[in-house]
Amino acid sequence: MVLMSRMRHVVQRVSRPKRVLFRFSSTNAAASPCVDEDLIANFQQLLEKRKVTEAMQIFQSLKKPPTTALSQRLAIMLAKRATLKDTKDAINVLKSVYMNPALRPDDITKLAFIFVSDACYRNKMIKEALEVTEEAHNLGMRLDLPAYNNLINALVDAGQTDEAILILQDIAAGDVISPDETTYAGLVNAIMSQREFSQAVETINQARTSGVKFSGETYMSFMATLADVEDDSDALDRLLSYLETSMDEDGVEAFEEFENAMLSHDEDDDDDDDDDDDDNGEGDNLDEDTDDSGNALH
Repeated sequence: MVLMSRMRHVVQRVSRPKRVLFRFSSTNAAASPCVDEDLIANFQQLLEKRKVTEAMQIFQSLKKPPTTALSQRLAIMLAKRATLKDTKDAINVLKSVYMNPALRPDDITKLAFIFVSDACYRNKMIKEALEVTEEAHNLGMRLDLPAYNNLINALVDAGQTDEAILILQDIAAGDVISPDETTYAGLVNAIMSQREFSQAVETINQARTSGVKFSGETYMSFMATLADVEDDSDALDRLLSYLETSMDEDGVEAFEEFENAMLSHDEDDDDDDDDDDDDNGEGDNLDEDTDDSGNALH
């Protein structure tokens, strides 16, 4: 799949731990002794009482994994705590779920992937978040929009703007997830800050063509970003003109920051024209004394 190839380009996939593979492989499970039913019952009771740490200790001691439903529940509870240790444990528990060849993903499976990926973002574990998302796609599942928004924004924060653009394009090209204003806003600001004005126009146009309407606050954030960019290129001029047209079409009234930016850019253009006139020799005699007819006095 295209999105998966993009993700592999973004991050090199880590090999699955052999210990986990062996512990929960179907071959090993068949050769293992019967699981102590009392231990599983205790594990389930701990989950009911939300004693996550104790439940995780039992999970790690099992020779055969508990049911998918119990494992998914533990992964979600660990991910909700979102400490670094709990997040790593949640990833390992989730691995026991998606590595099961008999797995039939359901809504709870999807929820587990969403919570675990979110915990990864909270702990700045972008590489792991990408891997979790990839495994979900391998199972034929799509996460929800906030999960993809988190992924794109995390890549932007990490300075991986090009990768974020690739993933956004792949998501937008599908028919399951519809990116919204939040999906685009941070990425567009990052593109603008890099002076990729043509790319910014293309990305904003992609959003608006798909039905996204940017709010006045988002347009203000665009202008705040551009205010910190020193540039007087034609590409910036085209971007400002495009933003003006887009605001009008989106029903957003021009705000003071935008008008000031347009005025400042126009003044810069006028200054450039004056410099060109001086370079062409016009105004060379302005300092000479002249009579009322403009003739030089000698």
